[in-house]
Amino acid sequence: MEIVIHGHQVDVTPRLRKSAEYGAQKLADHLNRIELADITFREDGPKKMVDIVVLAPQARLVAKGEGKFHGPALADAVSKLDSQIRKLKSAKKKKITHGAEIRA
Repeated sequence: MEIVIHGHQVDVTPRLRKSAEYGAQKLADHLNRIELADITFREDGPKKMVDIVVLAPQARLVAKGEGKFHGPALADAVSKLDSQIRKLKSAKKKKITHGAEIRA
């Protein structure tokens, strides 16, 4: 998995970079075969924002997190992506189960 971390008018500290890498790895543990995780840190006045785009063969997932600081904004975005991954997996399981019922 390739992890791209950059800041738009923001200096990304080593600690913030490490947190972003940890969050991307956590997502990779939940969704196999992630090809790319693109994480962008932005700020607009007092509001801090994090955008995460995850590319995998089965889906392209996008989430945005906001907060007073970049750490909570990152956690918010990772949480939203985790929720999307769970829904994706659930829909896939339902499709497989539903297809098996039709054939039987």
